[in-house]
Amino acid sequence: MQTPTVYLYGVILISAALLAASVAFVANRLALNPWRRNKDKHWSEQARLVHPVIVAARSNLLTVPGILMLAVVLLWPASSPLWLFTGVVSYLGANVGTIPLNREVCPRISLRELSRLIVIGVLLQSLIWLVFLGATVFMPDEFDGRALAISAMVAALLVILSRGGSVWIGRKLGLFLPAPERLRKIAADTSIKTNVLFHDVLLIRSPQAQAVALHTTRHLLFTERLLQVLSDEEVASVCAHELAHLTESKAARYSRSIRMLTFLPWMFFNPLTHSFGMAGVFGLCGVTFVIPRLYGKISRKLESRADQVAKANEGDPGTYARALARLYEDNLTPAVMAKERATHPNLYDRMLAAGVTPDFPRPAAAISMVWHGQLFAVLTGMLLGLFAVRHVIIMEGGGHGFGL
Repeated sequence: MQTPTVYLYGVILISAALLAASVAFVANRLALNPWRRNKDKHWSEQARLVHPVIVAARSNLLTVPGILMLAVVLLWPASSPLWLFTGVVSYLGANVGTIPLNREVCPRISLRELSRLIVIGVLLQSLIWLVFLGATVFMPDEFDGRALAISAMVAALLVILSRGGSVWIGRKLGLFLPAPERLRKIAADTSIKTNVLFHDVLLIRSPQAQAVALHTTRHLLFTERLLQVLSDEEVASVCAHELAHLTESKAARYSRSIRMLTFLPWMFFNPLTHSFGMAGVFGLCGVTFVIPRLYGKISRKLESRADQVAKANEGDPGTYARALARLYEDNLTPAVMAKERATHPNLYDRMLAAGVTPDFPRPAAAISMVWHGQLFAVLTGMLLGLFAVRHVIIMEGGGHGFGL
């Protein structure tokens, strides 16, 4: 097909942004209907219905732009910058189209706060995808010195991010703040009680109730929302859980790193397809399918271990179980999940293991993702398959790999 003119460039980009926003808005609105009809039910039932919608909405932030970007690549293979610009504007459009869902599901988050989170999320994800797509585009057709240099630069960046770069970026963006005195005291007291040292504790400006431990820098991160919904004793029990992660063996910490292999090998798309044809594509797909399931199994085991440490160091019996229940309810996270690659055990089982029987019957398992997320994921895979076939045919004919 003939390369589009500058005028057509503009039309395509505007259309892509509007289409991405419209698709995200309509799909999310339709998928929320079952949750709307059950808003008077117990929180566990509400979470079971709304969580798959939220997962699909997050997935669509990548798949919808991916579909439009691949469509441009297939229709106008010679117009190098157009696919990239299409991906950017459609990604922004999909984020805008998802705002109504976020506002409806969590009305306590102001539009200003939601906009701030979206801007930060776009900046962080853009950095990741810029590096990944840049490495993929400039990767040569052979595993040569240039391929080694690109791989080394990506690896160096990952090391920098894991060794404090992510914390530095979070501070610069205003996402990470110094912890308040209340949190510092809780963390210090829990550290003495568990005999586990940490480097620093930071506050995350987020309306989601979460806590995270960074193994490589030994930082503890707690969100503002978590401090709002939990008592001091409950925060201390969650802190004990996160400190337990800092005591994991080197083998366990390295095993967590396999999660990066879900998509990272795709940057070798050019040399793999040049050397192995479609077998290389199938190999990449296999890695992307297997790694999340393997990571989920490893993560669930480590989370169960951390739960045991938290229970052993709680004050009053049942404190940790109550903290978990509050966090799951506030985040509308299902008490029972169906998907095999969940990174945490089910809340219902975690509470039983912590010595507390939940005050509600075991709910049905939540599905992984609602229909529109699955549909767009399949369409992305189909278009990627078409692109791979065309790419392999070109390379077998003596052409050059995918690139700008």
